[in-house]
Amino acid sequence: MDHLPFEDWILNNESLTPRQKQDLAAHLQECRTCTALREVDLALGNVRQAEPAPGFSARFQVRLAEQRQAMKRRNAIGFSLLSVAVLGGTAVFAFPYLQAAAVSPLAFATTWLSSLAGLWASLHALFQAGWVLLRVAPGFVPAYIWVVLVLGLASWSIAWTYSMLRFATKTQGV
Repeated sequence: MDHLPFEDWILNNESLTPRQKQDLAAHLQECRTCTALREVDLALGNVRQAEPAPGFSARFQVRLAEQRQAMKRRNAIGFSLLSVAVLGGTAVFAFPYLQAAAVSPLAFATTWLSSLAGLWASLHALFQAGWVLLRVAPGFVPAYIWVVLVLGLASWSIAWTYSMLRFATKTQGV
């Protein structure tokens, strides 16, 4: 038996045509499920709705404002602590270099430029080696290595994207 039109007529509380009223009455005499649904709908329609306690919305707004202020304070304290930690860590690691620069600025500058030149040469050599491998790779590196590499990178990017979405959609506050 098809209950859909009758359930819609019972639950939507719309005005029905005389033919629909007649069909509904005939269906209600035959169907216990729709009769029970009609009784529940009528009972729920007669229930008095509970009203919130006086001043509920004002108390809620005050509590919401307090929670936002507390979150702002926590964020400010967290940012301050993070800034102090980063600056402290940087100072600890930079102190020997700053001390060397204060003692002999020319020697420090020379060492620094020499290190930069070495870094540049190393990066250039790695780039060239990578370029050679990519040109020679089809015969040098087995195909399954490339598949494993691509699948690993794809898995990592999916996991990273999923974790970012989880953190971004986490609700804050109330």
